[in-house]
Amino acid sequence: MPKAISCVPHKLRIDAHKVDYLRAISESMDYPFQSEDGRDPSPAHQALEIKIKTYNPLKHWQFTNCCTDSLQIAFHAFCKRGDTVIVPAYGWRAITNAPQLMGMKIVYCDMDDTGNLDINQAIELINKYQPSAILVVHNFGTLVDVSQLTDVCAKHNVAIIEDAAPSFTMGEPYSYKLGSFSDAVCFSFDFTKSPGCLGAGGAIATNDPLNYERFKTICSHTTSQWGVGTKSYLDTVSAAVLYKDIELIEQMQYRQRRVEIATYYLNKLPYKTLSGKNYIFHRFIILPEKNEKQNLINKLKSQKILAKSVFEPNTNDCYYANEFYARAIELPCHQFIDIDDLDSRINNIL
Repeated sequence: MPKAISCVPHKLRIDAHKVDYLRAISESMDYPFQSEDGRDPSPAHQALEIKIKTYNPLKHWQFTNCCTDSLQIAFHAFCKRGDTVIVPAYGWRAITNAPQLMGMKIVYCDMDDTGNLDINQAIELINKYQPSAILVVHNFGTLVDVSQLTDVCAKHNVAIIEDAAPSFTMGEPYSYKLGSFSDAVCFSFDFTKSPGCLGAGGAIATNDPLNYERFKTICSHTTSQWGVGTKSYLDTVSAAVLYKDIELIEQMQYRQRRVEIATYYLNKLPYKTLSGKNYIFHRFIILPEKNEKQNLINKLKSQKILAKSVFEPNTNDCYYANEFYARAIELPCHQFIDIDDLDSRINNIL
């Protein structure tokens, strides 16, 4: 019986690199958990920031417990209770939970064929509602060109927050760099991401020193002009593991392996997928017709390819987000897949 091919290879990752992670954890015990004043990052965090900046050269990084924390911190920094914010109709539920916890009014923006928010509709909504902030999510590793929003956001004094939870770039040839035109970028480094910690992890980053001071202060359990703060940080052990995971991705050429799997799907399968450039492939999405979706999932599972439906939209009121959900299937796309084995299974159902 062939082994199942899962969408989330966490167990395979641990099995392959357990010794590397344990060594990183052991070495991290020599680091203090924080600097002497209690606010600045430890040596482990400083080393991690230097490493991360080789791929995402944003100037200021505040590491957090998770991307959901990062989103809450961003909304806390730029908005107040009762403010209106624009949020994509499609994205992981944290994108709506964060502003709702802050007591904000949400206006949903529908998606386009890239899997991300419709820029033209977003501009119309900004002009209509003049929100305090707009959240741009880079779903599935496909980046949105945020530069298209800068003029209208500047006109209405709207903060631009990017959710790059599935889109940490590591040297891919993008013309657009995360954070180039926004006020904050929120990252996830939890165990489902690449790179990732063994549990939860996140960051909020910016090129603006004042915004960085806001984030840093909000994370420090203090009361300031930005309101009552919270406590959110990446512990030293997780920082060390994340540093090691970035090294392993470099050494083992894991990003190249993901691209190889995605290229195989693009050439092999007769189904439409998302438009737009994607060099990350955190998820690989296919779009069969609605009446084919469940039958195709069942066929894939019969070959131990654990395909699954994508998560639901955050509202029923946006047509294209719901049409996408009705069709979209997520396929396994990671570095531990053997293409020859995958091909033999796919051939059995085509």
